[in-house]
Amino acid sequence: MDQCVSAGLDALAVSWFYGKRNIGVDGQKTGASNDDILESVMKIGSERGLRICIDMEAANLKADRLHAALKQYLSTYSGDPRALHARGKPVVLCWSTQNLGPDGWKEVTDDLRADGLDGFYIPSQQNDPAYLNFLEALEFYTPLSTTETVMEQYTKARAAVDEWYREHPDDVPKRFHGTLMPGFDDRMIPGRIERDDYAHYRYRRGTEFFWETFAAAMACRPEWLHVNSFNELAEHSHIEATVEDGDRYLRLTARFIEEFKKAVW
Repeated sequence: MDQCVSAGLDALAVSWFYGKRNIGVDGQKTGASNDDILESVMKIGSERGLRICIDMEAANLKADRLHAALKQYLSTYSGDPRALHARGKPVVLCWSTQNLGPDGWKEVTDDLRADGLDGFYIPSQQNDPAYLNFLEALEFYTPLSTTETVMEQYTKARAAVDEWYREHPDDVPKRFHGTLMPGFDDRMIPGRIERDDYAHYRYRRGTEFFWETFAAAMACRPEWLHVNSFNELAEHSHIEATVEDGDRYLRLTARFIEEFKKAVW
């Protein structure tokens, strides 16, 4: 948490699996639950001025399980000042939205809203404007296209948000969230290399790729910056201090955030 503060971060998104208990040291499911981990981060992060939200891991959830998961989180943290809120609602990042599609997610979130449980839903890797029927933004959590540059990917998302403005002038404004990523490499994760829907690595080249994502994000007037990631070590996208790099990515993140907060669109 101290490293996060030194990097200038305002909030953290905790990867959260509904009802999951981690594997303990004896190989049994006796480790901390995801709820325990979330609560620990809430407590320690809030003591340092950070706000916390979840990245809802929904890849394998059907509609009823997604409804139950979101209901649990919103019921628990809607009134909690430690949780990140926007427009008075707790922020929920939504991973793997394509699993249920925009209409499926809208139906689930509309049902929760009817019961008095509303969230500020933002994407964790979703750039299809069809999802703006329930999402507040578009973003690339991992800008790893095999055919387009980072700038081209971000420019498309920004244009889609601007088009939404023109077509829905009376709707609540939508956003573009620019992602900062220092690098990526998931080739050592079992099963990943067989996938061919994205590039499996982006060499850091020192800090060049980090600068590339920052420049592309800023050129597209982001309302928020999303850093991918603090400690996703398995995907090699971390800014966390390491033996190899020390705190260079923490310091550069702080510089990027300072420049972002000075910008006026």
